[in-house]
Amino acid sequence: YEKTTLRAIAEEARVDPSMLLYLFGSKEELFRESLRLIIDPEVLVAALTGTGDDEPDIGTRMVRTYLGVWEAPESSASMRTMLASATSNPDAHAAFRGFMQNYVLTAVSGVLGGDEQARLRAMLAASSLVGTAMLRYLICVPPLSDLPTEDVVRLVAPTVTRYLTADADELGLPL
Repeated sequence: YEKTTLRAIAEEARVDPSMLLYLFGSKEELFRESLRLIIDPEVLVAALTGTGDDEPDIGTRMVRTYLGVWEAPESSASMRTMLASATSNPDAHAAFRGFMQNYVLTAVSGVLGGDEQARLRAMLAASSLVGTAMLRYLICVPPLSDLPTEDVVRLVAPTVTRYLTADADELGLPL
């Protein structure tokens, strides 16, 4: 993120730099919009809602879908770069936070009811997912980084399911 300029992006895309400024307004907004190409909130919503043929457990669907984005050849390098940038650059951090709040949490919490409790549930689930990704794919800490994907799904899914579906009193959610 730090080493890239809008001018360099425009040059590589073979467009006028003023066009990027007109369309996105800033490098931060361009970064935020590029996140939508990597993590489509609608894919997560589809995992939440499921279909008749899907895995019945909501956490299993969510974790499997999320790890699938991290492991897909077309998105894995971008995911690593995006998360590394978000943890090391204040502008990228702000863009990532905005993306999470305005796109991902809004979409996911909408499926869960859309209220503040739903947003908190979505954030708790996201904390497990992002933390798992950070340790597994970015920092590569064994044994998590060495486990087969389905083992990670099996281990993390119950926590995500609990965050998304447990009774509010059981979770200790504020009323």
